[in-house]
Amino acid sequence: MKKIAIIGSGLSGLTLAKWLKTDFEVTVFEKARGAGGRLATRREENFQFDHGAQYFTARTDAFKRFLEPFLDNGVVQQWAPKHVQINGTEIEHENHWAREEPRYVGVPGMNSVAKQLAQNIQIEVNTKITSLLRHDKWQLTDENGKIYENYDWVISTLPAPQAIELLPPEFDSYQQIKNIEMSGCFSLMLGFDKALPMKFEAAHISNSDLSWLAVNSHKPGRQNLFTLMIHSSEAYAANNMDANRERVMQHLIQKTSEIIGYDANEAVHKTIHGWRYANNVVRASHPAFIDRDMNLGACGDWCVGGRVEGAFTSAFNLFNACLLYTSPSPRDGLLAR
Repeated sequence: MKKIAIIGSGLSGLTLAKWLKTDFEVTVFEKARGAGGRLATRREENFQFDHGAQYFTARTDAFKRFLEPFLDNGVVQQWAPKHVQINGTEIEHENHWAREEPRYVGVPGMNSVAKQLAQNIQIEVNTKITSLLRHDKWQLTDENGKIYENYDWVISTLPAPQAIELLPPEFDSYQQIKNIEMSGCFSLMLGFDKALPMKFEAAHISNSDLSWLAVNSHKPGRQNLFTLMIHSSEAYAANNMDANRERVMQHLIQKTSEIIGYDANEAVHKTIHGWRYANNVVRASHPAFIDRDMNLGACGDWCVGGRVEGAFTSAFNLFNACLLYTSPSPRDGLLAR
């Protein structure tokens, strides 16, 4: 059985692994301690935070079909908060998502979707791949010098700037991927020993160092302890990604206090996380990145404008582009030579 290495265990990597593992020996390599990528949930001191993707929509037929079993078993549910648009510190527009396009979340955490997808998939966690070398087949080396070899194909689902550090310059789409810029974001997590008198449960924010503020504990299936999840603006993250994290956290807490009208420093739990590659600078769509001669592929949410559905769509596009290659069995299209 031919072997495929998939680097990265976000939604793109897990989806591809799920589709390919029936016919191929698939190994997913993940540098973190668990699968999920930005489908991330952190649990600390009895508090729970979705510190990556906050919610997602389903607009394509393929993604709607993909979500059906998750909706049926309750791992994905609709989230219907009171949502507002804030300019600076002033609420300019109010609406309730229950009356609009459905927004979905994983239950009891965003990483629940990844956990279900990861079942029966071989995943090497805490394994950061740092180099690729090809003779007849691909050899991968991790940051500790351990070698994984004899892979027929390698597919990267890392963010574009990280993918380009691994992919060889000879890769057919190397320059195109290299030109894709991504911006960062800080995630501020605040846990309280009592509920705050909020005027909303979710907010998009403009003209501020914050871009998003939500009552994370309002999402279905969450713990009762009151939590706020705050994202910085891309501009603030760009200027402060390497700054002292305590200083960054205090600044974002101050901005949060100004918006909610309550001293957010009274939180009994405070944590900050930096996502160096969170969003595309330009929300563009790209075709599947496949090099048939080198047996290399690349995909990720950054290929289709970012967001959760973009991660799925990118994997879907790459998988179906593989099937366009003629072979005795269409499922073998990826590896037929």
